[in-house]
Amino acid sequence: MRNIGKSGFVWPFIGGFLLGAIGLVTLEPAAVTRTLVTNVATAAHLAH
Repeated sequence: MRNIGKSGFVWPFIGGFLLGAIGLVTLEPAAVTRTLVTNVATAAHLAH
């Protein structure tokens, strides 16, 4: 598991995902953003 954290592929992938999520939240209309945030929060809650 430690090798995954040190992998040269994982961190750029996570960074790209975060940048994409930030872009979606900032560029989408408020209603769509609210729906997206609700879906992500629900998925995160179900994952635990």
